[in-house]
Amino acid sequence: MSILFVLIAYIYNPSDWQHYPRLDEIRNFTADAFNTVYMITNDAIIELDDDSSTPERIFGSAEGLPLEIAFAVYDTDLARVWVVSAKGELYAFTTAVGLARKVFLTTTSSIRRLGINAGYIFLDHGSSVQSINKRSEQPADALPDSTTVWVGSYNPANIRKDYPLLAPWVFLDERMHQIPYSMVFTHRNKAYVSVRGYGYLVFDGLAWRETLRYQSPRASEVHSIFAADSSLYAFGKDGVDQLVVKQKKMLYHPFEWWGTTRNETPSWGVGIMDKLRRTSYEKARLIEGNLFLLERREADVFNVDKKVLSEIRTQSWIYDVDFNKDSLFVATDDGVFLTVIPTGEPKPLHDERSKLVRRDVLAIVRGDHARYFWTGRLLVKQTGEGWEYFTSPGFIPVPQNAVAGRDSLIVLGGNGGLVIYNPETYLQISLTTREGLLSDNVTALLVDGNYLWIATDAGLQRVDLNAVLP
Repeated sequence: MSILFVLIAYIYNPSDWQHYPRLDEIRNFTADAFNTVYMITNDAIIELDDDSSTPERIFGSAEGLPLEIAFAVYDTDLARVWVVSAKGELYAFTTAVGLARKVFLTTTSSIRRLGINAGYIFLDHGSSVQSINKRSEQPADALPDSTTVWVGSYNPANIRKDYPLLAPWVFLDERMHQIPYSMVFTHRNKAYVSVRGYGYLVFDGLAWRETLRYQSPRASEVHSIFAADSSLYAFGKDGVDQLVVKQKKMLYHPFEWWGTTRNETPSWGVGIMDKLRRTSYEKARLIEGNLFLLERREADVFNVDKKVLSEIRTQSWIYDVDFNKDSLFVATDDGVFLTVIPTGEPKPLHDERSKLVRRDVLAIVRGDHARYFWTGRLLVKQTGEGWEYFTSPGFIPVPQNAVAGRDSLIVLGGNGGLVIYNPETYLQISLTTREGLLSDNVTALLVDGNYLWIATDAGLQRVDLNAVLP
């Protein structure tokens, strides 16, 4: 019997998303003739919201931009962005269309700075300056003049002299280390200040009062997302990013500081700080007041309120868990096991009809009325009435690094983006960078109400499922 999947295309709409990109390297800022400011990173052009100054739209390789960006400048005459790659390649990018076009150059080499005036683009290679006519996009013999605006040539040491009202000209991080400001960009009545390794600050350009402190995600290799204490937590190998959702404020909790005066440990981590400092967990789940920390064939179970730690050891590789009352379902490479917390050894789920015996079970998704087990090729649904089986969607990211969902909605994420599908109706929607993902390498997922939270190697983001689903 053949299965016909209903494929639905989603068209990106910025209002459906909230983006929290990693800002490991801010190259420069630029702006159009009105109020819109663009932040240029090493791999993206980020359009900031006119009012909040937070990331609104993100353009990257999916729009034809180079994988490694050196600098970019907005051309107010032609209403486009000129982008130069680290190799010295030139691109013309129109934000309204969201498409970059490569400009042919006879020679390319690494670039030190990018210049623009009314008629020309200048690429300074250090030993020579290459000029291109903006309108014909052909090489020219023009030389930079006094009207030429340069990007990439500013010396951060001049910030003290040029912006005295920004004193003390440094940012204090969580370690209380002083990080000097990297660059300052002024536009209209705002000043945008980049801080290397942190993010950026926004100041009122008249009173020089700080109005925004934007910290980008910093946890590496995020493998789990869960919600607690009105915050979202992205759990990585070296620490946890905490997003205070209503304030859109990001905090970083490195494990090495947990239990020290340098760090305010999240409430769910108090009492297990020593474990988190020493152990490299591969997945974390917060379910019904219990924190489950998985590592290979072991699972640590921490009751947050009682501050009691239980340990589960098996002969099978543990992929995921689900907890209900006192029953713990453990998904492994040898099927599903059932145990009781805090005592008891895991025992196999004996019902052969489940098709969950002696096979990989990669993830468990619990809805209000059913529990779903994902095997990589088969979705098994468990309810009080028995078992149901569903084929996998037509497109599956490989490997599936993250699985989430709710009743009648399963989300699979991995290398290649993510797919949202309804197993009962065979509805399938794929999301990649073309549809709004920061990266096609999805590492963690969480369905929270009508929102889907997505962690990738490029940051954290949220999409409204009501806007994506038909």
